Amino acid sequence: MSLVARILAPGMFGADMFDAGQPVALHPDEEVFVASAAQKRRRDFALGRACARSALAQLGQGDAVIAMGEGGAPLWPAGTLGSITHTAGYAAALAADANRVGGIGVDAERVGGVTQDLWPRLFDTAERDHLVGLKGESQAMMATLFFSAKETAYKAWRMKGALGFRDIRITPEADGFTATRSGQSLRGRYAVEGDLMLTVAWF
Repeated sequence: MSLVARILAPGMFGADMFDAGQPVALHPDEEVFVASAAQKRRRDFALGRACARSALAQLGQGDAVIAMGEGGAPLWPAGTLGSITHTAGYAAALAADANRVGGIGVDAERVGGVTQDLWPRLFDTAERDHLVGLKGESQAMMATLFFSAKETAYKAWRMKGALGFRDIRITPEADGFTATRSGQSLRGRYAVEGDLMLTVAWF
């Protein structure tokens, strides 16, 4: 079972891809958005769009062009919502019918990148206290979850501008997490394979 398949909620469709240097086609109407970008950016963009198209195909819209909107966010076909993510060597995307889901976000991270010196900028007091009570691998895993879940919630809520990490509170749960912000909350799930974590949030 793919990593993305392990976090899908009802009404969601997804696809993911490990980058093994395989050819990845990019629609000409999408290529214009990265025509002058560095090779790595072009590669990440192509992998993400390939995953997004596979997810949309499950909604009958696999031929759709996924343009780029404000701030670089993908523009999804009418009647659909989705989210794309990529990290070192991996990309994933989710899509859903907009009549069934109000917002959706996905994020992939490599465990271990959120070091303790970053905690004050990323996490509130309750989150930092939770992390201090953990050790070693458990601490690194939870720090990654807190960070990735905030990224995912930001996408699901379609927030604009810089992500105020401490404005979103993450509460871990047995089967996932809850993200809370300004009285709003949404549910999330995550899955881990090796050092790769994938999170999803929706409402």
